Amino acid sequence: MRDFMYSSGKVAGLLGVMVATALCALPAMAMDTFFSGPRALGMAGANVASVNDTNAQYYNPAAFGFMGHQTEDGGRTDSDNNNLGRKDWGIDVNVGAGIRLHQDFGDYIDTLANIDYQRLSNEGIQSESDLADLVNLLNGLKALEDPGNAITSSANAALAVRAGHFAIGGRGSFEAAGRVLNVDDQNLGITNSSLGSGSNLNDQITNAVTTLPTGYQPALLSAADQGSLLAAGLTQDAINRIDFVANQQGLTVAEVGALVPNLETLVDQTLNGGGGDLQNNTTTVALNGFAVAEVPLSYGYAINDHWAVGANLKVMKGRVYGTEVLVFDDGSSDLLSNVRDNYQDSTTFGVDLGVMGRYKMVNFGLIGRNLNSPEFDGFTSTTQLSNGTTQTVNVAAVKIKPQAAIGVAFIPFETLTLEVDYDLTKNETVLKNPVTQEHYSTQNISAGLEWDAFRFLALRVGIYKNLAESDIDVVYTAGLGLNFWLMRLDVGGAYSGETARYDGEDYPKESRLAAQLSFDF
Repeated sequence: MRDFMYSSGKVAGLLGVMVATALCALPAMAMDTFFSGPRALGMAGANVASVNDTNAQYYNPAAFGFMGHQTEDGGRTDSDNNNLGRKDWGIDVNVGAGIRLHQDFGDYIDTLANIDYQRLSNEGIQSESDLADLVNLLNGLKALEDPGNAITSSANAALAVRAGHFAIGGRGSFEAAGRVLNVDDQNLGITNSSLGSGSNLNDQITNAVTTLPTGYQPALLSAADQGSLLAAGLTQDAINRIDFVANQQGLTVAEVGALVPNLETLVDQTLNGGGGDLQNNTTTVALNGFAVAEVPLSYGYAINDHWAVGANLKVMKGRVYGTEVLVFDDGSSDLLSNVRDNYQDSTTFGVDLGVMGRYKMVNFGLIGRNLNSPEFDGFTSTTQLSNGTTQTVNVAAVKIKPQAAIGVAFIPFETLTLEVDYDLTKNETVLKNPVTQEHYSTQNISAGLEWDAFRFLALRVGIYKNLAESDIDVVYTAGLGLNFWLMRLDVGGAYSGETARYDGEDYPKESRLAAQLSFDF
């Protein structure tokens, strides 16, 4: 009894240190949490209390303390709910990737990138399609002023070997984000020889739209908006045709009302020569990213049959990325690839600590990652934009904020696991709001279930919700594992119920995939 109380006291002390370190640290920036391995992804990331392979390096290194831990006669202990004691050594290799579409960023970027804005600026409005392009361009620029429009992507991979209570591996993770840094609403004019002094703008709009129904009345532009455009220099006939084309493009009353100020600017700059040309528009997308390659050495120690502690000591090589591109030059499918061109490397180390407890049919887990707040250098670079101008880009250093998560697993049988996890910390990503300077954060609550049917087919389902943000609703997960005696193949995926457009197609706002090949002994 005395030994039990002493062991429990040590565990409680470690728990207090881990939670205090994770919750009290306030560094400048952090890194998102990742889904390490398809088993965890299929269970919505709920693995802190039930992880059973080398992914314990990420989810809870204390699990290594129970691997190979058996009774004195080599039997299974009463509290070994998921039979970790039978595991001697193993090798795992896994890969994963994910993407988040924040609002309709991808759709707007694709629209702008597909518009020949230089021809539009040089030749004017020659067809109904040209006017539709102009309306969509103005709508896209206005929508991108909302800092909620953005895109983030992530990828991770790992190769690890465990032997007894030790493990060593190589783990890599990468995340990148794109968001409009500034919207240029001062260079919108169509000033070209085809318009002469600009007075032919109304004629071009009238001649371009030949399908206007007789007696058409504006359905989207309010009387006040029409009055503003009349005062700017458009005729009522031109206004009617703009409204008709916007309606044909599926714009809403709110969207058309929001783009009216930019339309007024375009009319003023075209008719009166004020401001600049559309071809000189400098609306810019900021691209930021961070990658880290880790070599963790892990060790777990079983204090007794019920409690174990574990730690990772990691060599970490980080790469901080950052650049800027003109929004008219790249579609959403190409945008994030540009972030790889400018970067700064630096090397440091990291420390993770984990605790795992287990009693009859119930496991508990707590993990604290990067408790020493490892930091990686930023940089300043000069980037030449496609229009020939140069832009100085200042990319801040990245300090990875400590992360903490807790989990409880109900394991009534070795083949059935139900776990619930909760992130104790808000985990910042590389996506930064240019207005508030705050980072997009994640703080997931997740629940997952695994049924290892007939011991050769594992079926997994789960659900998680980011409590720190509201732009993406619940995300659903699923996965399966095939056990071929010594070799195991696992796959997993995740998707949100809500969709957004990206690269011309509808996709879930959040989606992920992962796969793993394991050799387990």
